[in-house]
Amino acid sequence: MHRIFPPPLTDLDLDIAYTAPRVGIDGQPWLMINMIASLDGGTSIDGVSGPLGGPSDKDVFSCIRTFPDIILVGSATAVAESYSSPPASVSSRASRLTNGAWPTARIALVSASLTFPLDLPMFMRPDQRPLVITTDTADPHKLAKVGEKADVIQAGTDVVDFVQALKKLGELGARVILSEGGSNINGQLIEANLVNEILLTVAPLAVAGNSQRIATGIANSGSTDFDLQQVLTDGHYLFLRYLRSPSTS
Repeated sequence: MHRIFPPPLTDLDLDIAYTAPRVGIDGQPWLMINMIASLDGGTSIDGVSGPLGGPSDKDVFSCIRTFPDIILVGSATAVAESYSSPPASVSSRASRLTNGAWPTARIALVSASLTFPLDLPMFMRPDQRPLVITTDTADPHKLAKVGEKADVIQAGTDVVDFVQALKKLGELGARVILSEGGSNINGQLIEANLVNEILLTVAPLAVAGNSQRIATGIANSGSTDFDLQQVLTDGHYLFLRYLRSPSTS
């Protein structure tokens, strides 16, 4: 992996490249977004992100996952990507403890409707019980079924209130949260001004089609400034790291 910004140009281990202070503000955990996109802005091919990635992207993905306590994901993304429990190997736990994270990350699936299947791989490990974030008005019958497989957090009336949700995750002890999408989840997090860090892999592909971009939301809802911190490259991929500008905090 080569760092081309900030200078000087150098080879860099991933653990060093992505290690940084991540401290939340006003009781909110630090929130990261990690996504991959094609040159023309698409985030998937045939509905999944895997074909966009290469070996170096997979290495970066695995490295970034050693920092958060909680991995946030929308239900549509979890179903499309067949989400499973994060690795719990000795080496993974050691890396995470070194980074100040919980020994094993918890998946937090977001769904207001609770219409996702409960036979996803992420629900198959009782020793790695996931979280499900839904609304205060969620269907009681569905809520009871979900509660058999996951710990439930309710935040918001008709739609998930992410300010409340992140506060409740912080009360559980989470200090760093990673969002892996999809686009609607990321858009809501950006619109709520909750995102501290965006990690973007640019894949050397043009996909056209109707794939969504990394964040979608309400039209003309304003913008948030981010400052470029780092650019890495390997195998024609670019790995970008941005922090929210202090002027927008």
